[in-house]
Amino acid sequence: MRFAIGEATVDIIVDDDDFGLPLSEFLPGYDRGLIEAHRDTLEPVFIDLARDLAKHAIQSFVIRTAGRTLLVDACIGEHKDIPEIPAWHRRRGSGFLDRLRAIGVDPAGIDLVFCTHLHVDHVGWNTRQDNGRWQPTFPNARYLFGRRELADWMAQHDAGRAPPIHARALEQSVIPIVEAGRVDLVDDGHELVPGLQLVPLPGHTSGQMGLRVDYAQHRAIFCGDAVHNPVQIFQPALSTSSCTDPQLARETRAKILAEAADSGRLVIPAHFRGARCAHIRRNGDGYTPVFDTVPR
Repeated sequence: MRFAIGEATVDIIVDDDDFGLPLSEFLPGYDRGLIEAHRDTLEPVFIDLARDLAKHAIQSFVIRTAGRTLLVDACIGEHKDIPEIPAWHRRRGSGFLDRLRAIGVDPAGIDLVFCTHLHVDHVGWNTRQDNGRWQPTFPNARYLFGRRELADWMAQHDAGRAPPIHARALEQSVIPIVEAGRVDLVDDGHELVPGLQLVPLPGHTSGQMGLRVDYAQHRAIFCGDAVHNPVQIFQPALSTSSCTDPQLARETRAKILAEAADSGRLVIPAHFRGARCAHIRRNGDGYTPVFDTVPR
């Protein structure tokens, strides 16, 4: 899928398009009545209420602008140890890099890799195995990690407090990039190129950041996991069970939705299926996603 945001061209490279999680466990406290009221919008792309499933994509966004090529989030990868999720464990033949080449982008042609946060499903393609070692998949890229995000995860890792699934992701997909000298630690407000700026989106993790795009009347925000599923647009106070700070995640999401509704900013979460992104419209005291206005 390809679409434009002002001067930028965006291609979406999907790594897993049907990753299901138990709805009642992943979005605890969801309002069933609210979901029933919007079931035609949510089902079957984003939920399967009868099977208690929340449905997600794992995907990267390739942005080409100002003569540079940027990859936002690095998905699952291959040959990674992820026994907690059998479909991802030591997988091979995913075709991810072939899909990247099919849009005219070779891994060596990526200039910047920006990980919104350092969860296992956002860092996997940072590295690939070469002679038994984890090497940068994108050999000419600078990898942008949030300074606070990396520091927090490394503190957890070194203290033995990181959940095993994320500790292994650090060891296989993050630390090798640091050791290769390919990382630029970035802070809120960092400008990648004119019109593209990093913004703080804490709550899902302590240091999650998003990428805000501003080209005159063309606005968007790549918001990582600040909005995980469209259910959270209808019920903004609903945080996921994987959020580090659910209350802060609610506050961050409320700001994103309010600003998007007021400014017309396109919201591009990491895990939306279908149209992959949405405009936000106010509906009384709440919000409604509009999925069919940009991607073509």
